[in-house]
Amino acid sequence: MRSSHLRHFWGVYHNHFQETLRLSFPVIIAQLGHTLMGLIDNVMVGQLSYVHLSAASLANGNFFILTIFGLGITYAITPLVAEADGAGEPARAAEFLRQGLIVGGWAALAFGALVWGSADLLPLMNQPEADVRLAQSYSRILAVSALPMLLFLVFKQFADGLSVTRAAMYVTLAGLAFNTFANWLLIFGNWGFPRLELDGAGYATLASRVLMMLLMGGYVLRARRFQQYRFLQAGLRADGHRIRSILRLGIPSGLQYFFEMGAFIGAGILIGWMENGSANRAAHQVAMSMASITYMIVTGFAAGATIRVGHALGQRNPVQMRHAGLAGMWLAAAFMLLAALVLIFGRQLFTRLYVGEPEVQRIAASLLVFAAVFQLFDGLQAVGAGVLRGIQDVRIPTVITFVAYWVIALPAGWLLGFTFGLGVYGLWYGFVISLIFAAVALVWRFSRITRRWMQEGLPAPAHAAQ
Repeated sequence: MRSSHLRHFWGVYHNHFQETLRLSFPVIIAQLGHTLMGLIDNVMVGQLSYVHLSAASLANGNFFILTIFGLGITYAITPLVAEADGAGEPARAAEFLRQGLIVGGWAALAFGALVWGSADLLPLMNQPEADVRLAQSYSRILAVSALPMLLFLVFKQFADGLSVTRAAMYVTLAGLAFNTFANWLLIFGNWGFPRLELDGAGYATLASRVLMMLLMGGYVLRARRFQQYRFLQAGLRADGHRIRSILRLGIPSGLQYFFEMGAFIGAGILIGWMENGSANRAAHQVAMSMASITYMIVTGFAAGATIRVGHALGQRNPVQMRHAGLAGMWLAAAFMLLAALVLIFGRQLFTRLYVGEPEVQRIAASLLVFAAVFQLFDGLQAVGAGVLRGIQDVRIPTVITFVAYWVIALPAGWLLGFTFGLGVYGLWYGFVISLIFAAVALVWRFSRITRRWMQEGLPAPAHAAQ
């Protein structure tokens, strides 16, 4: 009986596994490239001192908490383009790129201005003075990079929606190589360049994001693969209907990323209020950087599943939609189980790669055990949110995300960390609890919606699942 069940499972899902992996692999490499940029920045900055590493954590947190909403808006482009492609409507897919460039451009200017201005507010956050002084100028450099970063993402999300995922992989790898070399020149002052230390990492990041925007944009606008969409002939005239479609998915998606990242960044700020805040936050940054590598891999599975689910939505095929989404969840669960074992057994080695301070290494190694525990649930909630976005269901998932991180994670972390005296470990206990809740709720919602659509048929096209 078990053998027959296994054969049935493989017969249903093996093609979905293959197709999801085919789409996901380039996305995973690209995601790892983005994560490695941050990791390499941390490793190279950490060679200066753990205070520089803590300041980088503070500045990057400030940048991403203010721009993550814009990133989320761009992610709405992929399911919209995938649906249009599945429905055989290339003109509609092309229009989402044009309107996405308009929305992404204005969002980048607005959020970049917020990052620039917020640098003056860092002293009010009750953080170590040395951290704040280093983080302020670094934040202003990052603010300028918001525009090329978001425009690159608009081009990338469009190509992803058409199942063309390799181009962004190659562009990201080029950006990674350039960023690493520029770090080496500008952080340490090699080859006659000025020694700019943390600011040097900021200028390297800015230059690499400009390069990636130009490469990705040039490919989408000029490659033969995309000539049928005739982007340049139509111009960039605003279309209120398409912009509303992007914002209808993008605003809730942006809020989901804001709630999630905001909670982790908020935890970093709370850690700064603890005794020995710089060492604790540096350890938190090390553990988060390692966990973010596995998370970026699983978001590649989520992206592949989102594309396939959105394409099935355009074809009006609820059976393929359900199987594609569940295949992504199975892949994420299997990978995260393996990743958890790697983090547990390799935690001492990983922490030594970052900093030489024994106290920071000790705390970070312990935090990697927590990261290993929530790996499985983090993967499931990431894919669950992605496939729900693929069927254009974003409102209830946004509520689930808010509850998970701001009603459960931070309050529980505060209670355990400060009231019960568990310190930084208490904050991470809170995140373990919240991720279990998010994973269960999001997976259940996708399963319930797709089962209903299989029984009753899909609603009218281009409407969210609610």
